[in-house]
Amino acid sequence: MLDALRNSIDYPLREWVRWRRNGLRVPNESKQALFAGLLLADRVQAEGTAARLLHAYALQQLHADSRADNYRENLFYLELLERALDCAAAPLPALVRAADVGCAAWNYVPALHALLRYWHAPDGRAVQLRGFEADAYRVYADFYSRYDHALANMRALADLEYVPHAFGAQPHEYDLITLLFPFLFCGDHLRWGLPRPAFLPDALLRSVWASLRPGGLLIIANQGAAEHAQQQQLLAQLPARPLAAFQHQSPLFTYAVARFVTVCAKPAG
Repeated sequence: MLDALRNSIDYPLREWVRWRRNGLRVPNESKQALFAGLLLADRVQAEGTAARLLHAYALQQLHADSRADNYRENLFYLELLERALDCAAAPLPALVRAADVGCAAWNYVPALHALLRYWHAPDGRAVQLRGFEADAYRVYADFYSRYDHALANMRALADLEYVPHAFGAQPHEYDLITLLFPFLFCGDHLRWGLPRPAFLPDALLRSVWASLRPGGLLIIANQGAAEHAQQQQLLAQLPARPLAAFQHQSPLFTYAVARFVTVCAKPAG
C-alpha cells in the first residue's frame, strides 16, 4: 500500500518534470581480466564465447569504450538472444524493424543492435530499432535520468530511437519484438516505482502480439521459474504457441535469479 501511494505521487511528478542533463559519458575499463574470477573450465568457455561474439557481431567499439561489467552483461544478452533466434530458425528480413519493450536505461542495446544487424548476416543488414520505456525520467544517484543513460548507451549506434513512454499497440509494425524481464507480479511492478493502474501485463502482451507482423518473432526473458510459469499462462491466453522455452546459464555473467527465455512466432496466415 505504501509503495502504491508513493508511486501515485512520484511517478506523475517525474513525468511532469522530465529531468534531463547533457554530458553523461560512460568511462572505459580494461577488458584484460574479464573472467579472472571464474574456475578454469568456466573461464576457458567464457573467453572462447566472448572472442567469438566479439568478431561475429563486430563489438570492437563496445569493447574499446565500456565498463567491464557492462561489456560482460552485453555478451550475456547477446548469447541469450542469439540462442533464441537459433531456436526460432526463421530468417530476418534485409531491413529488420524491431521494438524492445521496457528497455529501462538500455544498457544492453549494443548487444541487441548487433544481434539484429549481424545474426546470420556477416556483411550486416539494415536495422530500425525502437526502445520503449514507461519510466524514462527516473533520476539516478548521479543526477542523470534513465533517459540520459539510455542516450549514452546508444551513442555509437545508428537507426535507434528511445521512446520515453509506455508501449501501445501498433498493428503489424514489427518483424521482431523483445520483452526482456517484464513485470508479471504486481509487487515487483510497485517496487520499481510504477503506478498500480499501469500494471496490466496481459494487456501489454496483447498489444505486443498485435504489433508483430505475420511471421514475426517475439522473444521474452523472465527472472525465475515462477515468473517464467506465469509468462506461459499469459501466452496461452493469446493464444501463442512457443517455438522454444529454456533456461539460459552462462559464465559470461552471473545473476542471483535464473534467466528463462521463451520464443514465439506469430502465424503467417
